[in-house]
Amino acid sequence: MTEIVVVIIIVAILVALGFGLIGMVKGGREGSDKMFKSLVTRVTLSVLLFLLVLFSGYMGWIEPNVVMVDAPVAQSPAQK
Repeated sequence: MTEIVVVIIIVAILVALGFGLIGMVKGGREGSDKMFKSLVTRVTLSVLLFLLVLFSGYMGWIEPNVVMVDAPVAQSPAQK
């Protein structure tokens, strides 16, 4: 469920980015207002997404990937 919400928020961020692009192409006062609203929306959604991921990790709804690296451990000269 959390993954679906994360994808929806990312899509909403991309849509806001598109509206900002339209405002930039339009230019003028109206375009500037559209760009500002788009920026506020993107920042708000990004902060919300960050907090959601933090909270989901805290609650155990999502788990980080575990990467196992089988690299040899270097020994110091004193250990040889």
